[in-house]
Amino acid sequence: MKKILIAFLSLSLILLSSCSTVEKSDASIISISGTSTVYMSPDMASFTVSAEAVKDTTDEARSVVDGIITEAVKVLEQKYGVSAEDIRTNYLSLSPEYTYVDNQRVLTGQRGYQSIDVTLGDIDIIGAIVEDLSKINGISISSITLDKEDKTEEISQARSLAVRNALEKAATYAEALGRELGAVVSISDESTPSYYASPLRLEAASFAPSADGANYKTTFYSYDLSVSDSISMVVEMK
Repeated sequence: MKKILIAFLSLSLILLSSCSTVEKSDASIISISGTSTVYMSPDMASFTVSAEAVKDTTDEARSVVDGIITEAVKVLEQKYGVSAEDIRTNYLSLSPEYTYVDNQRVLTGQRGYQSIDVTLGDIDIIGAIVEDLSKINGISISSITLDKEDKTEEISQARSLAVRNALEKAATYAEALGRELGAVVSISDESTPSYYASPLRLEAASFAPSADGANYKTTFYSYDLSVSDSISMVVEMK
């Protein structure tokens, strides 16, 4: 009986010791998250050029939109030196065009649509390009966006700042508890870097000369880009 009692007491002490260790371990770490945003200046731009026409036949519709896009490509390549690799066909479609007369669908012609995506390595020529392309009747220019070709440095900086942000939060909590920070137990990368770039806002392109003879130029408003990152971290407290 005495041996059983001693064994029971020993087991109880082990369990209590184990519970105490778990509680101490849980109370000696801080789980925290860190975020950061780094801003950068753009050095490239992209936009979409498109053309649409409705004609009596499919071939006529195709020919019209192809002519508009071909003229636009000629301006981009010959006047502004845009390489063929930076001009890509985005979408091409040919389809019947219908309307409804007395609840009956009636064929009215054939619709053609074509668009190309253009990438520029010089953002200073956007205004001039828009002016020249706007002289092509039937053309559409949209989705003008600025970007930066190489974001390696900014991505690395964003990650470092996210870690620093997490450590600063952890230090604040530890100080409030009257403790000091110990070693970093783990870091988890919660997401891939995310990029933010608002669409470029353009003034109306190539106004006709005013009464005073002035010809208003196309202007655009640049903006900073940003890259953001986030991490989660576990830190010991001493």
